[in-house]
Amino acid sequence: MKLSQRIYACAEKIWPQYLSHPFVVQMADGTLPEEKFRYYMLQDYLYLRDYVKIFAAIIQKADDFEQIRFLSTQLSDTIGETYRTHLPYMRRLGVTDAEIDAARPHIDNSAYTHYMICEAQAGDVLTGLVTLLNCSWSYAYVAEQMTARYPNALSDERYGAWFAGYVSDAYRQTNQDLIDRIDALGASVDEATVQHLCEIFENCCRFDLRFWDMVYTMGQQRAPLCSGEA
Repeated sequence: MKLSQRIYACAEKIWPQYLSHPFVVQMADGTLPEEKFRYYMLQDYLYLRDYVKIFAAIIQKADDFEQIRFLSTQLSDTIGETYRTHLPYMRRLGVTDAEIDAARPHIDNSAYTHYMICEAQAGDVLTGLVTLLNCSWSYAYVAEQMTARYPNALSDERYGAWFAGYVSDAYRQTNQDLIDRIDALGASVDEATVQHLCEIFENCCRFDLRFWDMVYTMGQQRAPLCSGEA
């Protein structure tokens, strides 16, 4: 069994909760209040700022140019997508430069990225890539599942571009490249390592669920909405 298959088994009990989360559902059916989405976009922008730092931390672990090339490409693609899509999207929502400069990550956002950075710094290239995997993979999953359930989601004036980005062929390929790299690096790891990597991935799954909680309540609600546990 490939490492990605073992890891996916950890997601099967958590990812369906994403699909029933009020933020995700209301984004798909077009009823999500715009102020919640603006808050999400700002927090996600701050999250991405740390996400690319994790690639930088992983590059330090790479021991050959091919690994460095792959990691550098992923890092560059993430930065490029932020400038091509994320920032223009915020502009369309009316988010100003002053708001971006003044934005600070919510404590749940900081806790998530801090966990990822710590695991990436403590581990090897494979460990670092696994810390990044849930964000990449679950967004593809959410977009695919929700556009199947809500066909009009892709044409929604406010949120259609979000779904379109994560069901695009380019995004799917980038995500698949990450999965393939993890499978290649994980082909010969022992069971103890597999268990540790699955634990990291599951923790990231739960952090993402808390992220959805946090943006839906715009940082006001401390108790989880849909995670089923504290």
